[in-house]
Amino acid sequence: MNNLARVSALVWVLSIWAPSVTAAETPVLLQQATATFSQSPNEFYGVARAIDFGISPDRGWAIDGAAGSSQTAVFETTADAGFAAGSLFTFTLSQTFLGSGGQFKQGRFRLSVTNDDRSLFADGLQSGGDVTANWNVLSPTTVSSQNGATLSVLSDQSILASGTSPTTDVYVVTAATSLTGITGIRLEALTDASLPFGGPGRQPFLDNFVLNQIDVTVAVPEPEAYALMLVGLGLVGYAARRRKRA
Repeated sequence: MNNLARVSALVWVLSIWAPSVTAAETPVLLQQATATFSQSPNEFYGVARAIDFGISPDRGWAIDGAAGSSQTAVFETTADAGFAAGSLFTFTLSQTFLGSGGQFKQGRFRLSVTNDDRSLFADGLQSGGDVTANWNVLSPTTVSSQNGATLSVLSDQSILASGTSPTTDVYVVTAATSLTGITGIRLEALTDASLPFGGPGRQPFLDNFVLNQIDVTVAVPEPEAYALMLVGLGLVGYAARRRKRA
C-alpha cells in the first residue's frame, strides 16, 4: 500500500470514528403543545400532558373519540435546534398507560421538523389547533421498540408497529437532518388498515393510544471531530502533491 492509500484509509477511519465518540446528546425542550384532537383536552388526556415531564406519569395525549382517523400533534422547541454540519435527533415515545388492560401504543406515526417562525403555528389549543407549517419529513435512521414490537419504516417515512403488542412500550427513533434553526416538531398519528379499527392506535378494543411522554435530544457535533477529519484531508493533499512532483 502506498503512502496516499495509507492516508486515505486513515481519513476514512477518522470520518467514521471521530463523530461517533465526540457527539454530545443535548435535550431539546418542547413547549406550546397543539393538536388537531385530544381526548378530554382540559383534563387528563390533552396533548400538553405529553410534555409535562413526569408531572402526570399516568396521563398523556390520547384520542379516544376519534377512532379510525389520523390526528396530528405539534410542539415548539424552546430554543432553535439543528446544525449546518448535520444533526442526529433522537425521539423517545413513552407509552406506559396501564388502564383497561394496557396496549395503548401508537400503531403508525411520522415525525417532521420545521424552522418556520413560532408565531405561525402551534397556538396551544388541545383540539382544533393550528398545526400548519412548512414541515420537513424526517427519514428514520434507526427505529426500536423496548418491549419487542416490530417497527417498520414505510415508503412515506412513517413507522408502522406490528407483531407483538406489549402492554406498554417505549419507541426510540433516530433521524438525521441538516435543517438549522428548527422551531417545531410534528408527530402525525396515522391510520393503517393493519391496525385495530384502522388505527392509529394499537389498543385492540378502543383503537386508542396514550402518549405519556415525548422526549427529544440532538447530537451536537464537537469541533474536535471535524478537526481530526481536516487534518486527515490535509495529509491526503500533501501526499498527492508529493506524488505528483515525483
